[in-house]
Amino acid sequence: MPERGCGTNVSPLDAWLAGRLPGDGGDLPARVRGAQLAALRRLLRYVTERSAFYAEHFSGRDTGLARPEDLRRLPFTEAGHLRDWRKFLCVSHSRVRRVVSLNTSGTTGPPKRLAFSENDLAATRNFFRVGLSELTGPGGRLGVLLPGGERPDGVADQLRQALASLNIAVESPPRDMTAHDGAGMHALAGWVEQRAFHCLVAAPGQLRSLFTFFPEAPKALRGVLSSADNLDPELGHALRSAWNCDLRDHYGLTESGFGLAVECAAHDGYHLRELDIAVEIVDVQSGVPMPPGSEGEIVITTLRHEAMPLVRYRTGDVASLLPGPCRCGSPMPRLGPIAGRLERKPGAPARLTRLLKGGYQ
Repeated sequence: MPERGCGTNVSPLDAWLAGRLPGDGGDLPARVRGAQLAALRRLLRYVTERSAFYAEHFSGRDTGLARPEDLRRLPFTEAGHLRDWRKFLCVSHSRVRRVVSLNTSGTTGPPKRLAFSENDLAATRNFFRVGLSELTGPGGRLGVLLPGGERPDGVADQLRQALASLNIAVESPPRDMTAHDGAGMHALAGWVEQRAFHCLVAAPGQLRSLFTFFPEAPKALRGVLSSADNLDPELGHALRSAWNCDLRDHYGLTESGFGLAVECAAHDGYHLRELDIAVEIVDVQSGVPMPPGSEGEIVITTLRHEAMPLVRYRTGDVASLLPGPCRCGSPMPRLGPIAGRLERKPGAPARLTRLLKGGYQ
């Protein structure tokens, strides 16, 4: 289908960024860079005063920044550090709205834990609202097929809250329909057909299974957001062609507050939440910053999280920052496709498992 919005000078995400900045007009990348620097300075003061972990981690380090690149002087935060999550907390326990436990890839021991305040979750809801309102449209119906749809403050619940002001109805299937067995997928396909959603949010594996039930688009469907795992480009192309819908891929992590970057209609990389999260690409082994277009590990700094901010967190995912403007007209940097995942074990170099067609091999 046509790539709506391509060739324009203002993407919805750019308009969202610009609307959150002081003043009008001017060079958007420069304005965002200035806002990032101010946010980084505030963040470093905040975490060194309130986080027991960062007070120790940055002890004796120069945390004064003259430019965003000076952040590179500070040490990384590793996944294993998050097992002692209470040392990261910058707010009282009464202000923690949600705690999520995750296993650390390639290691054993206690899981890592992430804590979020209501303000942290609200910031993600704002990002979700911008990303999904284009696909669904006011008054539309959105089906969230991801597991855990019944969980309070889970992704489906966050989307429900985010889109309520646009009169978009958000539904998730009963728990037994999210099973990946034949019976579960058959029931899910029947539910999708019966509900006639305008947009779906689903994992790539769910989309692949639904494709076997719907060689043509389910009735009323006009948009799909793929999330929770990497979308095989061939599957994405096949679905866009057969279903004649606007299918976009989303990249997010629990550590980023679930939302991090999303494709626009041009499918030319993932547009970032640059006022909320700073992204670096570093060499997998040395940690040295990589230039645009070169692959390396994604490192994030959550600029505005108040419960449990992360500074220079190594995600374990490998990608690049794309040089040049997006085909949609945006001048902002974008994240390239996820190339693979890293596995780290004590005393051994990081091992890259590269993403090939259909999954990690």
